[in-house]
Amino acid sequence: MRIKFLSVIASFLIVSFALSSCLDSDDNYEFSSDATIHAFGIDTIHGKHYKFTIDQLKRLIYNRDSLPVGSDTIIDRILIDTMDVTGWITSGSPTDTVFVMSDSVDLRPAMNNDAGMLFKAHAADGITIREYKLKINVHLQDPDSLVWTDMQKRGNVFSNTINLGQQKAVVLGDELFVYTSNTSAYRTSTAPDEYNWSEINVSNLPSDVKLTSAVEYNDALYMVTKSKKVFSSTDGAAWTEVTTLGDNVIVLINGFSDRLSGIVEINGKQYFNICKDGKNWEAENTADNLILEEVPAGFPTENISTTQTRTGNGVEKVILVGMPPVSEKETIPWFSLDGKGWASLDNTMYDTYCPSIVNPAIMFYGGMLYCFGGELDAIYSSITGIAWSQTETKFLLPQEFKGKGAYSIIVEPTKDKTVAPADKRDFIWVIFGGNGTKNEVWRGRLNRLGFEIQ
Repeated sequence: MRIKFLSVIASFLIVSFALSSCLDSDDNYEFSSDATIHAFGIDTIHGKHYKFTIDQLKRLIYNRDSLPVGSDTIIDRILIDTMDVTGWITSGSPTDTVFVMSDSVDLRPAMNNDAGMLFKAHAADGITIREYKLKINVHLQDPDSLVWTDMQKRGNVFSNTINLGQQKAVVLGDELFVYTSNTSAYRTSTAPDEYNWSEINVSNLPSDVKLTSAVEYNDALYMVTKSKKVFSSTDGAAWTEVTTLGDNVIVLINGFSDRLSGIVEINGKQYFNICKDGKNWEAENTADNLILEEVPAGFPTENISTTQTRTGNGVEKVILVGMPPVSEKETIPWFSLDGKGWASLDNTMYDTYCPSIVNPAIMFYGGMLYCFGGELDAIYSSITGIAWSQTETKFLLPQEFKGKGAYSIIVEPTKDKTVAPADKRDFIWVIFGGNGTKNEVWRGRLNRLGFEIQ
């Protein structure tokens, strides 16, 4: 209920003051001139209280944590359960009326509106008044939806030439590189407002380099050749051989914050090893003193994709998938806590597995594990990496992806946020091209990862 005649209340107060003065003319009463709203709050939205901030200088009341999508059907009739003032509040247009907190109110006029809704705080002295504006921020996007952008609509594609060979995309710092041969590559900034491709000349990469082996570690890129040598670059253009890593390297595996895991070949067998400085293996390998763990049968050595997670007690954990698949039926991830040994996450208990995928990509993203690839027609999710299920709504791939062929998939950040650069933006990049596939670039992100408050 609102009292529509403020003048009646004012008159009543004046009469009361006069009567008090007549009864005891020797007492002087001072009424507060504080016309400040000290706290503001509304009833719960889907059982959650949303905190409101009061900017006293701008006299603005607003919520930093936006209300969820669809809240307009709730705030159209809601209680303001907190409004702390020393005097009273009026609102309304064209006539001010006393605000009664027991009445529900329609806050839709304040929703995402800079003009907001106006409230007046009246001090107890009946003279001092401060006007406040209420703005209700409400998300216009479903926080759990994966939204994709065709980057050709934001700028040029990296190349209009269709590449018949293999190519690979990889991130170094804030730049995205696409290698189309051992002599040519393209790069662009990954920053949203700086997307613009340019061609670079690549030097000193041998013709037998495996472009799909490219990984990033400690601000440098690494590739392995078919002759099992390792080359590195700090700028993506000039490459040099890392002779100290030897000429028996099968693959390098990234994902850890402080080491590269790798597979080396000794006497016809393959073993895991780690490198922390990018130049030297931690363990020396000799035929007489093998202290390394042998690579188990079925472990992938091509087109490897990794993602970093944490165990329950905070230990770094890397999960990978790759080719060739260990099973024709399902894609089986592998995990490691140190890079020196890897264990299979083979599903022997549940009939909910990730089907066998050619060129699979795995990512720990938004608190879940996801795996996709192949025909790019489905995404599979898992909590542990053992039992998988296909996502049915919201977290989906665009129809435009299906059956396009060759691609590279990159997720920012590629490492846990506690160790990755702070300006990573959680984008998923899908770069099509190679093997006769038309070059395209797409970028996706889970809506809520772009919100200021998660």
